[in-house]
Amino acid sequence: MNDSLNNLFYPKSIAVIGASAKEGTLSWELLNNLIKFGYKGKLFPVNPNAESIHSIKSYRRVSEIEDSIDLAIMMVSRKLVLDAIDDCHRKKISSVVVITAGFKESGAEGAILEEELVKRIKKYGIRLVGPNCMGIINTHNKIRLNATFVQGEPISGGIGFVSQSGALGAAVLKTLQQNDIGLSQFISIGNKADISGNAVIEYWKDDPDIKVITVYLESFGKPRRFMELSREITKIKPIIAIKSARTAQGIRAASSHTGALASSDTVTNALFEQSGVIRVSTIDEMFDIAKAFDKANLPKGSRLGILTNAGGPAILAIDESTAAGLTVPQLSKATQKKLRVAAPLEAPVFNPVDLLPSASAELYSSATRIMLKDSNIDSLIVILGPPLSLSTLEIAKSVSNACKDSRKTCMLVLMSQDEVISRLRNEAPFHPPVYRFPENAVRAIGKLLEYKNWQESETGEIIHFNTDKNSVRKILNKYKRSGEVYLKFEDVSKILNAYGMPVIESINSKNINELSRIAEKLKYPVVIKAMGRNLIHKSDVGGVETDIHTEADLIKAARNILENLGRHKKLKQFEYFLIQPYIRCGVETIIGITKDENAGHLIMFGLGGIFVEVLNDVKFKLLPIRNSEAKSMVRSIKSYKLLTGIRARKAVDINYIEENLLRLSQLIEDFPEFTEVDLNPFIFTDKKEECKILDARMKVVLNNRYAD
Repeated sequence: MNDSLNNLFYPKSIAVIGASAKEGTLSWELLNNLIKFGYKGKLFPVNPNAESIHSIKSYRRVSEIEDSIDLAIMMVSRKLVLDAIDDCHRKKISSVVVITAGFKESGAEGAILEEELVKRIKKYGIRLVGPNCMGIINTHNKIRLNATFVQGEPISGGIGFVSQSGALGAAVLKTLQQNDIGLSQFISIGNKADISGNAVIEYWKDDPDIKVITVYLESFGKPRRFMELSREITKIKPIIAIKSARTAQGIRAASSHTGALASSDTVTNALFEQSGVIRVSTIDEMFDIAKAFDKANLPKGSRLGILTNAGGPAILAIDESTAAGLTVPQLSKATQKKLRVAAPLEAPVFNPVDLLPSASAELYSSATRIMLKDSNIDSLIVILGPPLSLSTLEIAKSVSNACKDSRKTCMLVLMSQDEVISRLRNEAPFHPPVYRFPENAVRAIGKLLEYKNWQESETGEIIHFNTDKNSVRKILNKYKRSGEVYLKFEDVSKILNAYGMPVIESINSKNINELSRIAEKLKYPVVIKAMGRNLIHKSDVGGVETDIHTEADLIKAARNILENLGRHKKLKQFEYFLIQPYIRCGVETIIGITKDENAGHLIMFGLGGIFVEVLNDVKFKLLPIRNSEAKSMVRSIKSYKLLTGIRARKAVDINYIEENLLRLSQLIEDFPEFTEVDLNPFIFTDKKEECKILDARMKVVLNNRYAD
């Protein structure tokens, strides 16, 4: 555990600098929350204009306090923050929470002030949360810390929540209270001037009080570091995250298919997937899943049992199960026999088991125990619609007791019974996670299973092939004074060949006259393309002619291409013709590289050809990729079945697709100067020797210092 954050989450003494004696102010509320929640340490209000606050002696300055202080919480005006930091240094306080706003989030003047704040804390060796934050919570019985100004009392549990937004944090705390969701620790990191989300999740990795980590992010300070940390943590405990600003275009390299298909949200998805982070879209979804991790066992498999007193909700659960990766099998004959004895004669007992609206607490308890012992199911959802005359609370308690000792995954659905949830918490503290609707419970089990599979999955390794790096280095040296430039196709071909990637054989022709001289030597059918380093998306401007069988047709196709380029005002970008064999068979794919300025290089794989941007059936991952990640990339596109063979088509060599992804990953690892690569179409067939890259573009960013 990172001990530098201990004083933040487990302080033995707190000074509230700027505590107010005026009821209703934020600083008054914060001190009030500390007292009401039962903080176990010592409290020291600091206010030069008050003798006491909340009947606690107040101090003019923090330096006047005789006791040692673990944590200072600062709620003074913006102009007094730096002086207060100096005072904390003199008092040897190593941890500070600055709730005060008005720093870089407010404009240029605030940004300058925040820069000075950072300088001072680094000089003094102080760890800082904020500024512009909402505070910290730790519900542990030996701490009882609620250092926020939000009204209400958090419920104790195993969830850690770190939020970049204070307002969202306040709203979430209200939601948790209303929905019986247990919190272990909460921190609002605000402007992240010092302590970031990365620092918090690293600290929580080894904290036994935290069973599941939840994160709200607006931006990544160090995305690579987040991925490294998360990949390690998620093998131990789950991380669930919301990343806002989903639609902002963080990458816009319109000159390539790969760049055009990438966005900031693409980067986030890749980052989360590769690190095992569960990404959600809403706060409700996040805490639906988080409470499942907090209160339920992980399922051993995908088989779901459903116990209900109404048919409709059970059908909804079945419908949702497929999307969640779950199955609803029939119960064993022995289980059905036991249920038949306990349940009404007309009750279905196959799965779902419908006990009918008249089902009592005793019947629910008995049926729950019977189903949990069935070897055909791994998880159980117990649905309780509002009964006409029976006590919902008593039934919920009986189900909770029946589930308590089972090692299987149990969920409880209480439909239209919000008033029961808070009472159940008090009367059956060890109850299963409670949901309002069956679909939510099914989705939560699906996420538990996904996480279990991630935990058990092989990490994989980065594969290195024998390559000719010297040849690539010599080629790049030819461009070393060019800055940002697209390489000539002949150089692109040599680079790909140097890394063992199969570029199709090609012949160049500068003009139609030269084309006439070589035409009779060609083996038909062929394809002819207009080439130029700045000639982008050739098919869109009529720059490609295919399936050419004679010399006359070849000359005619070349003239057509030049006319098309002239009509689209692209003739100046034409440099030469490229003639290649025409390949009829195989599946067109695309493999590409793009670069995000924060996260680095991403590799893309998907269905290729001229419709790649229309179909958008592609997958991105951050480089370098492991062999396990290359495998999952190929299998995760929607059109994967096309690769495995349909109807009379044979399956393509999928292992060879994965190999080429790994080879390209190695090329970029060796030469990060490449900022853009498009291998499209990359044809794959069932025979490795027939797989070919038909077109390729590469862009590098070099400078005058580039050398051998």
